[in-house]
Amino acid sequence: MAKSVDKNLKKLPLGAIRPEGWIEKEIQSMYSLQKRLGALSGLVKSGEWLNGEFLPRYVRGLVLLAAALDDKNLKDKAYSLLTPIFNSANEGGDFGPKETRSLTPKIEAIKALVTYHEYTGDERILPFLKKFFKNQFNTYAVSPCWFDSRARLLEEIPAIEALYRETDLEWLQDLGERLRDTSNDWFKLSAKFPYKSSYYKYVRPSAAKRTLKKVAAYEPYKLAAKLKPFDHDLVDKEWRKKAHQVLVETDGVNLAKAVKYPAVYGRFIGDDELKHLSLKLVSSLTRYHGTAMGMFACSPRLGAASATDAVDVLAAVEMIESLVEVVKETGDYALMDLLERIVFNVIPSATFDDCSAVQDLVLVNQIEASVQRKLPYAEEDNAFYTKKLTRGSVAVLSAYPLYLQTACMIKNEEINFLTYTPCKMDIRVAGCHMTVTERTGYPFRNTVAFRVDNVDGEPEVKINFRAPKHTTIQLISGGQVVASGTKQISVKCVLKTGSTFMIKMDIPLVAEETRRGCVSLYKGNLLMSEKVPADIKVSAEDRRVFYINFVKRFSVSPILARKASGGVRTLFEPERTVVHEIGERPFSFDVPPFELLIRSKNIANWDYDVNGFAEIPKKPDYSEESLERAYIPVGCTLLRIAEFPKCLK
Repeated sequence: MAKSVDKNLKKLPLGAIRPEGWIEKEIQSMYSLQKRLGALSGLVKSGEWLNGEFLPRYVRGLVLLAAALDDKNLKDKAYSLLTPIFNSANEGGDFGPKETRSLTPKIEAIKALVTYHEYTGDERILPFLKKFFKNQFNTYAVSPCWFDSRARLLEEIPAIEALYRETDLEWLQDLGERLRDTSNDWFKLSAKFPYKSSYYKYVRPSAAKRTLKKVAAYEPYKLAAKLKPFDHDLVDKEWRKKAHQVLVETDGVNLAKAVKYPAVYGRFIGDDELKHLSLKLVSSLTRYHGTAMGMFACSPRLGAASATDAVDVLAAVEMIESLVEVVKETGDYALMDLLERIVFNVIPSATFDDCSAVQDLVLVNQIEASVQRKLPYAEEDNAFYTKKLTRGSVAVLSAYPLYLQTACMIKNEEINFLTYTPCKMDIRVAGCHMTVTERTGYPFRNTVAFRVDNVDGEPEVKINFRAPKHTTIQLISGGQVVASGTKQISVKCVLKTGSTFMIKMDIPLVAEETRRGCVSLYKGNLLMSEKVPADIKVSAEDRRVFYINFVKRFSVSPILARKASGGVRTLFEPERTVVHEIGERPFSFDVPPFELLIRSKNIANWDYDVNGFAEIPKKPDYSEESLERAYIPVGCTLLRIAEFPKCLK
């Protein structure tokens, strides 16, 4: 097996892209969130690692934020929180929190350590990982694992690859093969996706309950006396059960992580064809479980085909990471539209505009957020929490820094701008180093300006610009249009200090049909929601919880033209745009970056269903008269209606 070579798109080093403008404001809000989370107890006590995978997830979020903001205090904070991870190791090299035998905290810690090493070059990291992997290699036959731990073994491959590139240790390749053979067969699942409906269609509730109860019983290190020993016979027997398999393979986090496994493992072993399985898995998840927000439905397992589909925020952030990796390996720009939709719609929807409160589940159509409102087959409520460690609150710390990595990638000495965000970039290409400033209000505005602040030479390079979905872009230089296109445009030019060029976008408002036969409105990759005021109250029982409800009727639908092309419709009557400033909090309900005034009709029979959700009526009763209603980006909402019945005229 030849040593892998990263011959596809390459990310810029951590810290090489520094946010400005609206994205910096969002990341600064995440900075405030990490301070609140860090002040809570539950991660470390008396120097010991607590709360399983929460600590390493939090640390990785700190590292990514530190790299984006070039913040020494954050870097030092991450360094200090790595100490309990290092101190948890025994002489043989194994490590982890004391309260659980699950491997998942170790897997997340490995990712945090690799990210910290990538950012800082800390010389402790690779020897620590080498010792752990050697222990894992030597004890593999007597270290059984199951459930999510076993499903996520391939999360270790990037760390194994990083160590292999430094050491040439052949046993690392053997370890990678063992992990692949032992873990869930995600490659087979990607090639032929079996779960085309909700997970509860494939497993009896009683069998699922027994499986989850058994896994929970064996999680602690100290087992109850009545339990059988946790050995290979027990694990393999349980692993082969259908209920165990279905619960593992329909878990949203597992699936989101698995999206990158074929591409990443293929890079590790030098098999360039495996990356196509990653593309197939993305396609299957989108086809059968996709939502208007871009992320597939899971709460936390694969959801139903209804307007109450929920998106698990932790799974959404894992999907962002996977899409970054798959884009890097495949160069498939279509994935960037999916990534942008998750970043622009799911992440801001899951947080208050100042990130003071976060929820674990978000919905495309959501008319209430509370602990009382339980989604069908969901394990979490959809309330907003503050001053509490939750799946969503820890996960969102990493979202925007991961997205920032897609601003620019390099391949074959070409510069590739995959998305557009205000930032300053340090780029090394064609033997030269340059600093490029990108100024833009995208996705809220339609122009992007680039300036080469300095370059140590005059390199002639090819620059590729991605065109977002439904968008036509023009490259303007010297006041002249030099290129235009709907998918990608390219130009070869000599870059000098002071060089400037501009991208101008034509971003129409379009209505896409959803898999349920309804429609959603998009301005670029911004999903639009009806603007409906909400009432926010703090729970009397728990001051950390917010209850949010709509305070007026939501039941309208935009009027669309009957003619459609490729599943895309336009409005019957053009919208009117009201532009506001992009303020300190870009995703703000009170002052969104823009509003669209759209001719709409009331729907008399669209109301709450028996569970309190806004189920879309199968036969809408539209009013005769129409009215103009305001629509805003979904990310500016706490509650929303963003999927509508088709109202054609």
